[in-house]
Amino acid sequence: MLARSFLALTLCGSVASPASEIPDLRALARQTRPAVYLLVLQDEDGKTIGSGTGFLVSPDGLLVTNHHVIAEARVIIAKAENGGLFPVRKVLVTDIPNDLAILQLEGKDLPCLSLAPPGSVDAGTRIAVIGSPLGLEGTLTEGIVSARRKMPGENREVLQISAPISKGSSGSPVLDSQGRVVGVASFLLLDGQSLNFASPSEKLRPLLARAGKGSLSTTTAQPIPSETPKAGSSSTYVVKSGDTLSRITRDLEKRGLRTTADEIRVINQLPTNSILRPGQILQIPETAKP
Repeated sequence: MLARSFLALTLCGSVASPASEIPDLRALARQTRPAVYLLVLQDEDGKTIGSGTGFLVSPDGLLVTNHHVIAEARVIIAKAENGGLFPVRKVLVTDIPNDLAILQLEGKDLPCLSLAPPGSVDAGTRIAVIGSPLGLEGTLTEGIVSARRKMPGENREVLQISAPISKGSSGSPVLDSQGRVVGVASFLLLDGQSLNFASPSEKLRPLLARAGKGSLSTTTAQPIPSETPKAGSSSTYVVKSGDTLSRITRDLEKRGLRTTADEIRVINQLPTNSILRPGQILQIPETAKP
């Protein structure tokens, strides 16, 4: 499993350009955006409580973001550039001191990013950031690595970067000129200009090793169930674009779950002409059994 995880990293794309210090931003954006996701965060009632950014590092759905982005979420939906919605099945491993988390999406053969070699960036290295500040998906900013720093009073090393980031950018990949991940955008200081910080990508490697081995301790792994049961229900359904209650019942029947549109409407307290929105979490009646 460990070997598979690291092999997957070598299969992830980088921008096919010379190892120049000046990135081709148009090529970089075109090649890397499909691997960057808007994360929609919901509470146990299906109410959206925030958003952030994440990016894939393997074709089978290993997604990196910040720990603080997902810490309060009960349900996480990852939205791709093409509008596809991917429920996060679980949080594989977290690193709270470095503000990192690795999640598992349900998917395969997905576009992904590769990690830059350890220690490959320093002050002056040109970088770009792709994320979803304030929910604006696929936003590209550029800058340089201003410094590598030790956080005062913390056992944490960060990259100080000049590329602008905002609320919602947390979890964005910081990319070198070849589109490889050198860091994960984490926080900014408001009392200044261009004072933005990222966790170095070197901190991801031991997390990926732990996620690949599957040997996670209960103190670091924080699983988020794919189902969010409530009283009177046994599972949930994530609404997809174009879904209707009738279509959902047909989809559930293919999974061996038999229910009706009226039963779903009643348990979710939906009005007769309700409009379903992508990412909405519906409770499935307990009677919907094979």
